[in-house]
Amino acid sequence: MAYLIRLLLVLCFGWLLPLHLSGQPLKKQSVVLLPERGDYMSLRGKLAYFRDSLASSTIGELIQLPESAFQPVSTIVPNFGYITGVKAAKPVWLRFQLKNSSARPQTWLAEIDFWCFDELQFFAVDRQNHILSASPVIGWKTPVAERIRNHRHYWFPFTVSGGQEVTAYLRILKQRGTQIVPIELVRESAYETLQQKGYLFWGGVLFTLVFVSVMSLIFFLITLNRIYIKYIFCLLGLAGFFVINDGFMNQFAFNAQFWLPRQNVYFLFPLILFYSQLTFVRSFLPLRDTPSRRWHTIGTVILWTGFAFLLPLTAERFMALSPTIELLIVRMFSVIYWLPMPVIGAYIAIGIIRDYHRKEAWLYLIAVLPFYTLNLGQVFANFGMIPTFEPVANFVYYALAALFEVLVLTFGLAYRYKIDRDETEQLIRERNSQQKRMFEAEVQTLAVKNSLLVEKERIARDLHDNVGAHLAFVVTNLTHISDQAEKQPQLNGRQWSDQLRTIVIHTREAVKLLRETIWAIHQESFTVEEFSERLNQYINRYVHETDGLHVDVLVTGAPGQRLSSTQVLNLFRIVQEALNNVIKHAGATQAIVGLQVSAGGRINLRIHDNGQGFTWANGTASEQHYGLQNMKTRAEELGGTFRVFADEGTTVEVDVT
Repeated sequence: MAYLIRLLLVLCFGWLLPLHLSGQPLKKQSVVLLPERGDYMSLRGKLAYFRDSLASSTIGELIQLPESAFQPVSTIVPNFGYITGVKAAKPVWLRFQLKNSSARPQTWLAEIDFWCFDELQFFAVDRQNHILSASPVIGWKTPVAERIRNHRHYWFPFTVSGGQEVTAYLRILKQRGTQIVPIELVRESAYETLQQKGYLFWGGVLFTLVFVSVMSLIFFLITLNRIYIKYIFCLLGLAGFFVINDGFMNQFAFNAQFWLPRQNVYFLFPLILFYSQLTFVRSFLPLRDTPSRRWHTIGTVILWTGFAFLLPLTAERFMALSPTIELLIVRMFSVIYWLPMPVIGAYIAIGIIRDYHRKEAWLYLIAVLPFYTLNLGQVFANFGMIPTFEPVANFVYYALAALFEVLVLTFGLAYRYKIDRDETEQLIRERNSQQKRMFEAEVQTLAVKNSLLVEKERIARDLHDNVGAHLAFVVTNLTHISDQAEKQPQLNGRQWSDQLRTIVIHTREAVKLLRETIWAIHQESFTVEEFSERLNQYINRYVHETDGLHVDVLVTGAPGQRLSSTQVLNLFRIVQEALNNVIKHAGATQAIVGLQVSAGGRINLRIHDNGQGFTWANGTASEQHYGLQNMKTRAEELGGTFRVFADEGTTVEVDVT
């Protein structure tokens, strides 16, 4: 948390600091007082430097130089710029003075928290200019086991006796890259504890990156979305960046450093880092199918440019390059290394300004801002544009910024995964619902078709049983008359007239039945009131006062209740058949048609006459009585029951529940 607070303060207010702490020669170098307690000492403001332009100065010559030959280190962390080639590389000497004000000797370590120096050598000199100690020359090509401390960084021990004052000199030579010298004093007794904390911290960082990579792989296997593979590429790029820059490769994979010539393998992984992030952002904030798709094309060109630049990094393995070509390649690398960053910035700006992916763009900006700020800060510091603050020289801050980036992007991708999953589930639900609706529509269509078939069958039977019977009678009689006319031309007119009158009666009956059927099926439903009116019309026209029979229609219940055309036609035919039976067989003078329809749809139809009466066993019609059997069939079609019984006459009852 302290690192994060310091990082934010530096990022927010660092630009307010002066670009150079001092530009004047150091008149009298400050002396660092070694404390009796405490394990760490900062040398900020206590360092001076000397550039060995001839690259030949020795410690003996350095001791004899006047005080004015050394310049104060004018930045928070010593930074001597960027070296682009071997010929431009010159040694730099750092100097600081120490005093042990206590009576007991103190042993300290000077730590150089950076791995890629070509040559480092440490000297301790007393006030009489006697060399108290001189370390061997070590550098990145020195195996870790052969260094003063078995560690990826460089540690130089020295002892200051009680009351003694010494001057420490550190000779530095770096042939390529940035010349940052993060130096700090650590008490020797704190060395082991410090290393344990360091390995614990970096182990946690690398474990987090690997763990998130595994989770991203699982997401990819579930969704087959390639963005998770590209995110894994970014995570591995970050892991490689820290393995390289904090010296883990130099310590644990020493021989692998020489797979490429010089230190080119260390340029390879940072190159992969930024190009992998460009690959990721092209999927996270896609512009391919937008009016800004030219930026997608630009990103593609840059990716191929980065891939092509891998060739010069390996060229020195097969052939020697001239200093001019080497200088050109190094400078090209400085440009190509940072080339993805403005394109990534363009993706973010376009996503926000044009509202293509506003939320995702803000999320990505927040995620990468600390890490990119540190990288840009180091570039500016290398060219002397700003002081070299501690965060741009200490990879602990880079690790915290990277973890913040991973946390935010992982949250964003997890949320993206949730949104994609919810959308997929919604699509599945909609598809299932659509399939259900289609199935229900098909079932309904089949039901309608079946209903139509049933209705057609019913109409066909109705026409066959009623209209067909009358028309068949007409045809038979006409045929009979025709035959008689041919065989017996002498028949008188009276006989012809009676037969033809009978045919007319049956024809009119067929037409009447046909009209009634058409009326019943002309509309989908009728109210009870409309049905009762039709019954009254039929009775008044065809039945009332026939052979001295008087018929009354009594309707009770819910007059507004609707009946289907099937119900109306079947009930109407039952009434017709029942009244025909009364006229033909009962010898009755009065009949009552009672219809009761409840609001719930229950129907009770009773036709009662005061005739001689007859009944059947169990109140059911016998199969020998076709008319009664027909009424029973119609009642069953309505889903009801049919009964015939004698009760001071004859009663026909249909009950539909």
